Parts: sequence; structure tokens; C-alpha cells
Amino acid sequence: MTRALVQVLLQIIGFAAITTWLFTRSQRSSYSSMIAFVLGVAGFFVFIDGFRLAVLEEYRTRYGHVVTGVVEDLRSSDSSIWSTSRMKSSELDTYEQVCRFLLTRSPEEWVVHYSYPCAGATGSCRVREQVTRDLWRRLTIGQPITVRQSIDETRTARLDENPQRGLALVKVALACVLLALSGLVSGRFTLFSGQKYVEVDGVVTSVEPVQYGNEARWKVRFAYFDAHGNAQDSVDEVNDPSWKSGDGCRAVYRPKTPDLATLRPRPGSDPRLTPV
Repeated sequence: MTRALVQVLLQIIGFAAITTWLFTRSQRSSYSSMIAFVLGVAGFFVFIDGFRLAVLEEYRTRYGHVVTGVVEDLRSSDSSIWSTSRMKSSELDTYEQVCRFLLTRSPEEWVVHYSYPCAGATGSCRVREQVTRDLWRRLTIGQPITVRQSIDETRTARLDENPQRGLALVKVALACVLLALSGLVSGRFTLFSGQKYVEVDGVVTSVEPVQYGNEARWKVRFAYFDAHGNAQDSVDEVNDPSWKSGDGCRAVYRPKTPDLATLRPRPGSDPRLTPV
């Protein structure tokens, strides 16, 4: 199985996993779910991009080789540079701009166009690569440059003086932020735990004795309306025989499981039970 096929399969599996994670038991509106889905998918693909770049950089550094190329053009989005070297708006990649801005904290782009021998030294590859401002200013058109490739790269490369590990880390960090936002919008993540328990009025509907060896207990079934007005029914075991059908009570439950409640006496009444 080729590496490309493995990457495609991993992307499909990851996409399906994120979709299932976001939409299974979602407690938000369809609009919020759609926003969460978009953020989740974007985060997934940014993570894949950053992870692949990190792996590629590892191979370039450990097992790569260098060839000699030549600078063909230098372009910049900096307004202080002559207009003949300015980049057109169509040449700017918004995604890469954002990642570069997070890495360099500068909105400007510095791009080198260069060529180098590739495809088994039988042809020439041309690459457009973003670099740092310092490196860009040290280059001139027609200047020989050193180009680095990993052992399995054929038509892609990077300048030897322009490592990409920092960019890879920025992309992975950006992906984590997008996925976290997706989880917040979908309701999967919460910044604050909020109310841990809800307590509402209820009424006992039946009482049934239960024998455990020499110990007697009573199974009390009670009904109540949850905080959303939905009728619920639950059961609890107590060690006090004074409960009877029709008694008022309090039902205590977690917000996410309103159908599983614990029985409590109403405020002001004498405690008559000890829950299991």
C-alpha cells in the first residue's frame, strides 16, 4: 500500500470520525451544528497539512539531500518595495498568509521563485516559496542557491536556509484551536461546568419492599417534570418504610440525564430516608 493511499484513507477515516463526534447526541441547533461542522472539518485538514509538513521536514533533515538551484524572481507584498517586485492580490494565499502571520507576526509576504534540477536530473522544477525577510533581502535574481529534498521527494523541495518546522507547529496549533472551537460550538466542550445538579418537585407513585438477606429496603418510584417540562419517571431505594404512594418529594438529577434521578424529601419535612 503506497504512502499516498494511506494518507487518503486516514483523511477519510478522520473526516468520518469528526462528523460522528460532532453530530452524535448534539444538543445544539442545526445552525450551530453546521458552524461546528465547518470548524471541525477545517481543523482536521489544517492538522493533516501541519502533520504532513512536520513529517516531511523530519525526512528532509535526517535523510535529505541538497542540489543547486537558481533564483528566478523575487516578489514581496511590502509596500516599501518597488512596484515591479510587488505581488498581485491573486498571488496571495489567505491560508498560508494566516499561518505565516502567526509565525512571524508580520502581515507581509516575501516570496522567492527558483528552479532546480529534478525528476532524476532529467528536468527542471520551478518552486514558489515564502521565506523570511532577512533571507529574501540576501538573495538576488540569478544567484545560485542550495535546495533541500527528502529521499522520496521528486517535484517538491525547499530552500536549505528556510526550514519549515516552525510553520508545521503553527499549523498544528491552529488546527487544535479550530477543533476546540468546534467542540465549544457543538456543545461537546464547555469552559465552565455550570449547574451540576437540578432539583425539582415530584410525587411518589409506588412503593415496593425489597429483601436483601435479613435486610429490608423499599423501592420507591416517583414521577416529576424536568427543567424542560418533560415528564420523567425514576426509581430509588430507601431504608425508611414510611414512604407511601402520593407523598410529595424532590427529584435530583444531572442536566444531561434527567431520566435518572435521586429521591429527596421536600424542604421543611423530616428526613425519612437514606439513599443507597
